Amino acid sequence: MNLRKFAAGATLATALLIGCLVITSATTGASSSSTLPDWSGQWENVGGTPDATGGFNQSLDQVLKQMQWSPPLNAATKAKVDGMQTRERARLAAVARGENPADAFTACTFGYPGLMLDTPLMFEVLTTPKETALIFSSREIRHIYTDGRQHTPKDRIWATPWGDSIGHWEGQTLVMDTIAVKDPYGPPDGGSSVSAFGDVEGFLTIGILTQQAHFIERMRMIDPGHLEDQMTIIDPANLTGPWHMKRIYERVENIHRMVYEDCEGEERNPIVDGRFTLTPDPDSSTKAPKKAPSSQSSPQ
Repeated sequence: MNLRKFAAGATLATALLIGCLVITSATTGASSSSTLPDWSGQWENVGGTPDATGGFNQSLDQVLKQMQWSPPLNAATKAKVDGMQTRERARLAAVARGENPADAFTACTFGYPGLMLDTPLMFEVLTTPKETALIFSSREIRHIYTDGRQHTPKDRIWATPWGDSIGHWEGQTLVMDTIAVKDPYGPPDGGSSVSAFGDVEGFLTIGILTQQAHFIERMRMIDPGHLEDQMTIIDPANLTGPWHMKRIYERVENIHRMVYEDCEGEERNPIVDGRFTLTPDPDSSTKAPKKAPSSQSSPQ
């Protein structure tokens, strides 16, 4: 046997095998678990950190100045937003005077894109080869499918507060693509809004988007204590061009497991000396224990 020919043949076969593996990996769109970054731990938004009351350590004015906004609204959309801001600032002035606004309500769902832009929430990032999940302390979860699938077909998709998200990895950067977002609290035409929050009552609409808005994010770790998310919003109906925003999330050092917020049961967690406390159900002492059902049959 000619050893030189055998070696050349083996080299060619190896190259073809490697090529097939590369093509297969690119087709499925999934990265192997050994190449995925470790983003474990809890993260919170820099510039919008939570305080003990469930609000923000920063005032609304600080959030507006310190965080990047600058929406490229077209004239018609800007007129709508200006009107909304006028009403919202009047409400804030009433709150500052100690008045109780009639339109106050409890919001237990933040939705997207607010979850990534400005909320007093922590989140965890769970990376797997076929999906990355962003799990928030409000019990909301973003599912980013990285297995090569496309968006849900138009005849089967409907808008939700978190949208329909797919993605892929470019090295250590997660690229996320989101469509079909609907704000649970408005705007009235069924699209989504981008709002700034501060203090406990501070709230100001920054921009409104249609259900056709398209969101692209690039998330990466810039150092062991910080993640960066570069978001681009494309919505030709309401924007004059792409809307670019960047957010930095810092690692929460004093908490080592997810603590979910009890939004609807806040009366059971009064703040005492700046700390959450647990109050038993006031009716628990008067309720009789439930009896286990009998396993005996009734006499016939």
